[in-house]
This record gives sequence, C-alpha cells and structure tokens, in this order.
Amino acid sequence: MLTMNNARPDFENADLKVAVLPIGAVEQHGSHLPVGTDTMISSEMAARVAERLGAYLLPPVAISSSIEHRSAKGTVYLKATTLALVVRDIAECLHEAGYEKLILINGHGGNWILKPTIRQLNRDLSGLETVLIHTSAGAERQQVVVDHKHHDIHAGEKETSIMLHLRPELVGQVKELNDKQFQLQDYMDYFDVMDLSEDGYWGFPESGTVEKGAKLMDIMVDGALQYLERLEAYHAKVRERKGE
Repeated sequence: MLTMNNARPDFENADLKVAVLPIGAVEQHGSHLPVGTDTMISSEMAARVAERLGAYLLPPVAISSSIEHRSAKGTVYLKATTLALVVRDIAECLHEAGYEKLILINGHGGNWILKPTIRQLNRDLSGLETVLIHTSAGAERQQVVVDHKHHDIHAGEKETSIMLHLRPELVGQVKELNDKQFQLQDYMDYFDVMDLSEDGYWGFPESGTVEKGAKLMDIMVDGALQYLERLEAYHAKVRERKGE
C-alpha cells in the first residue's frame, strides 16, 4: 500500500493500478460523537481495504453532502453537484495516470449523488472502473452484531460502537432523549436533522460497545473485499460470454 506520505519513485517502482478514496463528512453527530465521525470511519475502512489490496490509499474527501445537518454548528458541506464534480476530477486524473480501478469508500448516507456519478464515470472513462462501497458493506452480518436492527441511522449504536473501537477518547456522554419516536428517514428531505431529533442523533448510541465496534469494522472490510471479488467474477463471466 502507498499513501500521500510516499515519494514519486515509490509510485514509479510499484506501478499500482488500484486507488482507494475514502469519502466522509463533517457534520454534527449528537453531543457524544465528533463532527468528523464519518470521515474517521471511512478512512479507517479504506486504509484496511487498501492494505489488503496493495493499493494507493488517497487522502479522504472529508467535506461532502451534509445539507440535512445544515443548521448545526460544526457542520460544513458541499452541494451534491459539487461533490460529483470533485469525484469526477479525481477519477479523470487517475485515469490519465494509468490506474484501472478507483474504489470509493463512502461513510455518509447523504452522499446519494455518488451512485449516478459512478454510473456516468463507468460509461465515460474507458479503462478505469469506479466502484462504490458503503460502510454498510456486509449488512446482513452487521445486523447480527447490533441489538437494534431498525431506526439506527445516525450517530447510533453502530457508529458509536465503531468510534469506541477506533477513537474512544473522542466519544462523550450520550444525551438521553425525551422523545424516542423517530420519524421516517425520508423526512430529511423536508426537515433538518436537528428538527427531527432533540440532540441530532437518530438511533441507540447507549447500546454501543468497543467489542461491537471491532466486529463491525472487520465485517465492513471483509464485506467490501467480498463485493470486489464478486464484481470481478462477474466481469470475467461477461468477458467469457463475449468471447474476449
């Protein structure tokens, strides 16, 4: 694995063909988690994936599409269209440099623009495949680890557990909510998250543990690698069908 800490000769000697780009967010995560939670989680997952693949680990795109948290102090966001253009510029640069695969590790559900973006990139940039993997990779196995299978959307049991595993010194006291009746997730299209939750979190952070966080991170990385293997196997099947 190479990173931005390496020098040009390292890249020339290694001749890597795969790059991994973590995409996070800078947005409120309740009173108990830092605003950089999504960036920290996606960066760690990306580092582990890049290590396993022997890839080029790019620095994270930390500020992304967090408009649903716009009223909260500490939140900084890009317009969705801006994020799409940033990813396109990075992909075009890697394409020109001879890379064959760009893996996006997305740590924020609000980055919905990434899916149509990679579909277009995979049509436009011949020779570079762009793959999108979310921190929900291995979702079925993740569900076995957590106690709450539903309504754990933001700064809840899962994210709190992972942060307790990665950066316990940054995890604060969970503020108990008076109203635990969470609304439909679609309501974020109409309301700010701070209007939907008293403390800006949406889930059950009080159930987070270090042990769950370690298991979840392992599952996420394994899920990502398994997805890549399945994708490559299907590529091989298509090539065979076409006689290539």
